[in-house]
This record gives sequence, structure tokens and C-alpha cells, in this order.
Amino acid sequence: MTARAIPFWNLGRNKATNVRDLTYTYDGLTAFTPFWAMAAIFSIAGDTHGLIGYKGSAYMALSWAVILLSLLLFLYPRRTGILLALVAVSLALYAIRLPVASNNKTITTVMNGAILLSAAVLYVKAGRGGSIDRVALYNQIRVVARALLAIMYFYGIFHKINTDFLDPTVSCAVGLYAPLARPFGLADNLFGQYLAIYATFVIEAIAIVSLYWKRYFAAGFILALIFHYIIPISAYSWYMDFSSLVFALYVLSIPTPASQMLYGISLSVANALRENFGRIGTLVPAVALVLAAAAVVMLLALAFPERSFDMAVHSVWILTWAVVGGAAMVVLTYVALANLPCEDVSAPRPPAWVYVVPGLFFVSCLSPYVGLKTESSINMFSNLHTEAGQTNHLLFSKPPYLFNYQNDVVKVVDSSEPRWVQQSQAGNYHILHDLKRQLRWNPQAWVTYVKDGVTVTRATAATLAEEMPNILERKLLLFKLVDFSRPKVCTH
Repeated sequence: MTARAIPFWNLGRNKATNVRDLTYTYDGLTAFTPFWAMAAIFSIAGDTHGLIGYKGSAYMALSWAVILLSLLLFLYPRRTGILLALVAVSLALYAIRLPVASNNKTITTVMNGAILLSAAVLYVKAGRGGSIDRVALYNQIRVVARALLAIMYFYGIFHKINTDFLDPTVSCAVGLYAPLARPFGLADNLFGQYLAIYATFVIEAIAIVSLYWKRYFAAGFILALIFHYIIPISAYSWYMDFSSLVFALYVLSIPTPASQMLYGISLSVANALRENFGRIGTLVPAVALVLAAAAVVMLLALAFPERSFDMAVHSVWILTWAVVGGAAMVVLTYVALANLPCEDVSAPRPPAWVYVVPGLFFVSCLSPYVGLKTESSINMFSNLHTEAGQTNHLLFSKPPYLFNYQNDVVKVVDSSEPRWVQQSQAGNYHILHDLKRQLRWNPQAWVTYVKDGVTVTRATAATLAEEMPNILERKLLLFKLVDFSRPKVCTH
């Protein structure tokens, strides 16, 4: 049956009728794919060096392929092949990027892996000449999406249960709060600082509960939308990719009636744009918005020429997010409130293997405490310290290491790489594994460091050849700089 657009205003006034009207046309995967495409574009947009070839031709080609496939997915949101192509290219780009510090890119990769794996299983199940069942694909990956959000919020709480996150003089929560409160003269307000710290725990706890409390899912959903909409506007870091990722995962996670209403609204808007501009109409508002944001930033650059190119790019995308993210937040809030209390539609029980992907991800996020990687473990902006057998976590007196990587902490004394010396002079230490990994990439480099009171002079990839990390260690283990100062200042 041909999909029929339903006016936005009717969706709010006669919810029950509209849900029935959509029974034969609703496609949850189609409601999700534009949000996944948006998240992919925001993820690539901040990587200007990769887009212009500074990171290699293969990296650049895959980056532009992600953008092209994302735009095609906006134009053809029902094409399963385009979604799977975007997923495959994104996975290939992540593999080239390894090791990756970004938590949101890791979460995206886990989700992409689940989509590709689920599609492959369904394709095999359909047999020769069959097609992938989009309804089954949607029902399976939404289980993963909800679990990933729950894991993200769980570790968003767990990693932050440390003395330094609770200290307003250094807490990462205050680092985010201050830029937002400064225009109101409240950046140094102690009550506001503590409110930012403890509100982080409260919001994330409510979000976890609401993910599985379908009847009143909107309680945590709307709080999470507001929180993730605001944090990129703080300009504290490049948060647009993270927030757009969370929005997309939520679109998969919301109960079916809310997703049906979102589908109807999206279809109504898309059909109106296509009637006026043709098939490419769905891209017109986004392109116009980016161009307008770029024009505003260029005008501001004339008044403030000292701003860097990277700052200008960041500003363009903050303005873009302010509008796109704001519109998405309003629509998603509307469909949530219009479905309270929500009576979810029963779905077939997913196969057990679907839970394996988020299960493995949950275990991997324990890595800081067992002596493995400290990057890409959902411990972003948490003030967490677990190196050298020490921790500021309130639930451990000593981290329960199963591996020895974090015990190998060294102080750089001299090096052919000026940044290592500068990092050392700033009071930072290095995990030896990371120095070895970087020496392997640059065989001409050398470093003199102190480990356990012993000085190793002018070490190179050649002199450390027998101790070099293997390919899995190089690709999967990445460590932050080690800071022994207390209180520990906020880092990414």
C-alpha cells in the first residue's frame, strides 16, 4: 500500500485513529534512518582534516562516502541497501581510524555492527532470492539501541562516582555548566555548580529507568533530549556527533505508538517538501540551513578575525545543531507527550544472540578498572583516575587489575617529539604501551624516560623491538595521559 501523509495537527488530536490509519504503512526503520544519517554527517563534519586528505586518500574517500550515503538515505529512507552501505562504509572508516579515543564513535560502531549482523542473519534466513525483512530488522536492532543507551547512562554514572567529579573546583560537570551559566553571571555560583554535578547523576538514572518503563517512558526521554540538545551549544567540546547519536538511538528505543506518530509527521513533512522541490526536496532545508550558518559565521569572522579556522567550522555546526537538534527535540517531545500513558505494541521476542553485542560492549567498558584501555570506555569527562594501581573511584580502594598495562607509567625526560616533552612538563605521565605504539609509527623518533626510578635513554622502535605491542594491542588499546595531581582536573 502506498504510504499516505497524515497532517501534523491531526496526529495530535486523534491519536488512536491515526495509529490505526498507520497500521498498514508504518515502517519503524524509515522513521529511524534519517536520524542515523544525521548522526553520521555530524560525526564526519568535525573531521575537516580527514575530509581534505590530510589523513590519507582511503580515509578521505570513506569519509566522503559516508556523507554521500547519508544524503542518499535522506532521499531514499526506505532503501535497506543504502542503510547497509552506510553501515559498512562507517565500519570500514572506524577500522582505519583504530585506535579510536571517541566514545560516541565506538558506540556508533557497536550499533552499526549490530545492524549489519542482524541484516546478514535475516538475509540468510530469507534464502536465495529473498529480501531482508525490515520489520524483523527493526525489532532486533531496537533491542540493541535501548541496551546501548542503558549501558551508556550506567557507566555515565558509575565512572563519575569519584572524589574529583564531586569536587566543584575541577568537576567536568562544572566545566560544562560554566559556559552555559556565564552569560547570566552564575558561572561561579557554588549552588549551581553542585546542582550541575548531582543533576548529572539524577538525569542519567531517570533515563535508565525510563528506557524500560514504557508506560511513562517520556519522563526520562524528554529530560535526556533536553540535556543532549544543550551540551553541544555549550561549545565545551565537539558534542554534536554524540548528541545526534543519542537522538537516533532514542528513535529506535521509543515505544511503537510514539514511533508511529513520528513516522507520520516525518512522512507529512517529506511529502510536502517533495511536492514543492521534487525528490531532492528533503535536502533543501538542511542545505539552506548550513549555508545560512556559514554566512553568519563568515560575517562574524570579519569582526573577529583572530578566530581560527577550526573555531569557525565548529561555530557553523553549532548553529546548525541549534536549529536541527531543536526541531528534532520539539517533534520527539511532542510524540512522547501525545502518547502518555503509552500502551506499547507487543513485538516478537528477539533471538538470544541479539543481546550478545551489547553484552560484550558492557564488559569492555570495565577496561579502566582491569588495567586495560582508559580511552573509549564511556569514561569521557568523568575525572576518573585508575592508573599506577591507584584510583579516585569511591567504590575501590585499589583498581582490581587483571592486566598490567596501566602499571607501566613513565615520565618522559627528553624526546625527538616535542609534544611528549611538553606533556611531561605540564605534569603528565605516559603509559609505556602508548609510547611504544607511537614509536612504531615513527621509527626515527626516540624518547628518554624514567620508569620505576630507572632511566631508559633514547629508546627507539628498534631498541624496543622485542617489547613492541602486537596488532590487537595497537588497534584496541588506547590510554589517556596520566595525571597524578589532586584534585584531578577535567579532561575529555
